[in-house]
Amino acid sequence: MKIKFSLCAVLLLASTAGAAVRLGVVVVVDQMRPEYLDRSDLPEGGFRRLRREGAVFTQARHLHVPTETAPGHAALSTGRSPAVHGIIGNDWYDRVAGSTVSCVGDAAYGIGPEHLQGPTLADALKAREPKARVFAISGKDRGAVIMGGRKADLALWFDRSKGEFTTSSYYRRPSWLAAFNARLKTSGPLAHKDGKFQKQLVASPAFDAALELLLNELAERELVGRGPGTDLLSVSFSGTDYVGHTYGLEVPEMDAQLKSLDAILGRLLARLEKASGGSLALALSSDHGAIPAPEDASGAAAGVRRVGWAAFESALEAALQAQWPLKDARWITANHLPDLYLNLSAAEALDLERHAFLVKAAKVLSAADGIAAVVVPGAKGTPFDDQLRRSYNPSRSGDLLAVTKQNVLFHDKPRGTSHGSPWDYDARVPLVFWGRGTRAGTTDAAVSTMDVAPTLAHLLGFDYPAGEDSAVRPEALAK
Repeated sequence: MKIKFSLCAVLLLASTAGAAVRLGVVVVVDQMRPEYLDRSDLPEGGFRRLRREGAVFTQARHLHVPTETAPGHAALSTGRSPAVHGIIGNDWYDRVAGSTVSCVGDAAYGIGPEHLQGPTLADALKAREPKARVFAISGKDRGAVIMGGRKADLALWFDRSKGEFTTSSYYRRPSWLAAFNARLKTSGPLAHKDGKFQKQLVASPAFDAALELLLNELAERELVGRGPGTDLLSVSFSGTDYVGHTYGLEVPEMDAQLKSLDAILGRLLARLEKASGGSLALALSSDHGAIPAPEDASGAAAGVRRVGWAAFESALEAALQAQWPLKDARWITANHLPDLYLNLSAAEALDLERHAFLVKAAKVLSAADGIAAVVVPGAKGTPFDDQLRRSYNPSRSGDLLAVTKQNVLFHDKPRGTSHGSPWDYDARVPLVFWGRGTRAGTTDAAVSTMDVAPTLAHLLGFDYPAGEDSAVRPEALAK
């Protein structure tokens, strides 16, 4: 069914604003392609229920680059672009410190939301409603921290070095977490063998199964959906991402992962619906998609080719050295595509005018294998000018911005895939709104993942000001 946008749809923005919803939920499936929702080989689980009962947007996209975990989660949690929320990648180069920093690195607490700029849905809810509670859990620290925001009551993630769920001193450590981890290590999907966590399990259905156990424990211990005010729960499943990186997309391992995840989502919907007494509004999306590997059938058909990351970095440096030879120094200080950080002090020592040097360097690097274009920030001329503009943060972004060619996979491993480009296979993701205040149907309207925060806020009964490129989606709202 196609949902037609009309004046009547505009009026819907006012019709549900006062609806009381006890529980808001954001489900993020790391590295989920939109077609996974439509797999006909899956039983009656979460995917089918969401398609049948939810407002499904088939043309939802991330409008930034790189399409990575951190900026993808930040788009969902803030309704803003990296130019505003500041999370320009999973990590970036800090020119002052002279080193790479993690998106959730925190000087005082080790891990925390220090680098997150601008508003978030979670923080807006807490500011509006003092009794509101925010919970965020994920297989990755960045999935929990970025979704939980600055005032989360709990933010929990999996520590692969210890094989257990943890938090940082920025957040409250729940009293029940130690006992939960003790059980996790002795039994269940991530039970330790000979006292050690088997790290390969993160790339298997076991990883998200463990997160489901954490969700169940959290829901029971913290009475999620039964608090004194509105509860906001973010659940970020990381297993699909690890399976994709390790094995690829069209492989038995991914089939098993999606089947398991579908069942988990089905149980999640039922559990949270019961816990909230049906007073629940949920959004499901992803932080990014993925390019099919050359070994996948669709990847082979599209002519996807694999370019080794180490060789690529060497080629970029060699190209600049051929133009401007340096003795005992490198031109590329750090490479975090699309951000390239250059040795500007060396250019100054060679008496190269900064802008002219960057323009020439961009032209030299544009000829590298796998590169579609390299531009000076603010320059135009690529099909992705808008994405680059939204992604540029002057204090954090690179001196040059690079766009990779379509159907080129930068990946050093012989199997598996990756993501990060602005091309559709990385940028397009599923988006579904489900629960109280939503209406079932499918629309092919072009929407942004930044629409999640203002739309879910509307379903929760308050106004979260939309950013420059986001809006409340009337197509998702009940009459």
